[in-house]
Amino acid sequence: MATNEWNEYHYLLAASRAYQGEAAEAIAEAMAWLRAKALIARTPGQTSDAAIFVTRTGRRVAAEGSQTFYANERLQGGIHKMIELQVRPQFLIGQYELGVFAAMRAIEVRVRELGGFGDEAVGVDLMNKAFGPTGALTDRGAVKGEQDGTRALFVGAYAVLRNPAGHREVNYDNVTEAAEAVQTASLLMRILDRTEASLSRP
Repeated sequence: MATNEWNEYHYLLAASRAYQGEAAEAIAEAMAWLRAKALIARTPGQTSDAAIFVTRTGRRVAAEGSQTFYANERLQGGIHKMIELQVRPQFLIGQYELGVFAAMRAIEVRVRELGGFGDEAVGVDLMNKAFGPTGALTDRGAVKGEQDGTRALFVGAYAVLRNPAGHREVNYDNVTEAAEAVQTASLLMRILDRTEASLSRP
């Protein structure tokens, strides 16, 4: 952007003249990474493969910094599909707190369904009932410490990530923190996958 260079070949040629060996190769690798992440792209209407422009995402990263870009990268793969469907639209429009809220709400809904609880069972109370000593979702084959840990994990995550957004306005100034909260919900959903599989076994 600073040089207004439109030709990738010319850009790398200048780099090879200014730097030698591995330094020039590192710049070439960086250009390849920028293409792979769609921060630069081939210029439409140009016959040369080397004709490039900085994409809208690239200009946004240049203006705002890379934090939002990397946070969204975290959600590009590996997030549980039941979480991703709830969260991705919110993150794309910058509503991170709503994304976290939606992810934890999906956990609550699934816990209620798997445990056979009615709508009156909500929040931390629901998690305690579902994963308590006699809970419908408690793994009877696990040692007591693991049973207690699973209950504490669900209760704690719900209390910290879901409850505040249900009672007051929550703003995630740190988008990385919001993405990690969603990843936490994804982990909880995978634990529920295992729980559902164990419930279905005779």
